[in-house]
Amino acid sequence: MLFIARPDERPDGYVVISESNQWVRWLSRNIPAELDREVRRRLNSNLKHLLVGLELKTALINPHHHRRPQERPVLFEPYFQNLILEFCVAAFSVLEGLGSAHWLRQNGQDGSNAPRIGRNEWLPALCVVYDETGEHGLYDVVERTLVTRDKLHQDRLGARENIDWHALSYDEAFVPASGAIRTLLRREADAVPETSNLHMEPA
Repeated sequence: MLFIARPDERPDGYVVISESNQWVRWLSRNIPAELDREVRRRLNSNLKHLLVGLELKTALINPHHHRRPQERPVLFEPYFQNLILEFCVAAFSVLEGLGSAHWLRQNGQDGSNAPRIGRNEWLPALCVVYDETGEHGLYDVVERTLVTRDKLHQDRLGARENIDWHALSYDEAFVPASGAIRTLLRREADAVPETSNLHMEPA
């Protein structure tokens, strides 16, 4: 049986990398102070849990993909691709949340009136803050992550050239999504939890 717990609770289980509250420092520096206090609190709470979930998925996805030819797999293959899909969905939520927060600040709003912010608004706002020169290709990898996230939709199968499962590979889906998160973590990098694996380049 697999246990996900702190090491002192279950030594043979998955070791927790970071606690949710360890992400508060980084998030507090990246969520604009100009936003409504309650909006900031909710966004901080949502994103810290998503980031810890991304750490768990990364800790399972990377060793499975990079195992040696004769080494036992870490995951049953469908779980591997499901975790990649889940990583993309959660990563997109982090990107969307921070992008929306910065769009609000850039447009003199505090979010208290709950405006709907479209991708064509929050994505450029995100790039202005985290990749203004385009050096890290943030815009493109976010777009690729969105395409993968949309594989959740099964309502137009006849329009697909291939089955959706092929798009959920390590290289096509996980690499761009994890790259987008790493680009965000370059800002206020000293506040990223030291225990985190999200800022590490894939092997």
